[in-house]
Amino acid sequence: MSALSNRHVWTYRALFVALSLALITFKLLPLNLATVGIPGPDLLLLLAFAWMVRQPDVVPLGALLVVFLLADFLFQRPPGLWTLLVILASESLRRRRLTMTEFPFLVEWGAVAVAVMGMVLLNRLILWVLLVDLDPLGLTLAQGIVTIVTYPVVVAVSKFVFGLRKLGPAELEAL
Repeated sequence: MSALSNRHVWTYRALFVALSLALITFKLLPLNLATVGIPGPDLLLLLAFAWMVRQPDVVPLGALLVVFLLADFLFQRPPGLWTLLVILASESLRRRRLTMTEFPFLVEWGAVAVAVMGMVLLNRLILWVLLVDLDPLGLTLAQGIVTIVTYPVVVAVSKFVFGLRKLGPAELEAL
């Protein structure tokens, strides 16, 4: 890996952490931007998945751990549960990245959709077993669906605004 590509990776890592902190801060602001009845997407999760599937070196495991654990504490979620699910799903997607580069975008979107819905349902199941008060099931599923539907928008912004392109099979095998 040359110095230029190493600097490129570190620049995108810093940009990922900065964007993650900006999304966390924006979500904490007392703005009422949500429409009635429809929950907003989990943009932090989508940013992590889109960037990790596009270029796996840009989103290291340590950055995911720090960002999502911080989000757990600030959003008053059970500490570590959503972080664990994000890490398990992201590592599963990272392991499948070689096969996803050879297929069209719909396969990638489907894999992310399965990961998101699996995370949402597993999170709900664990909280239900632990007897935690839960939101209605429809609201939880709606947030998962809205998150899945928003994924192509996050990928498009990542590609056209930030220049994060998807690596080809030869480039990924070299890593």
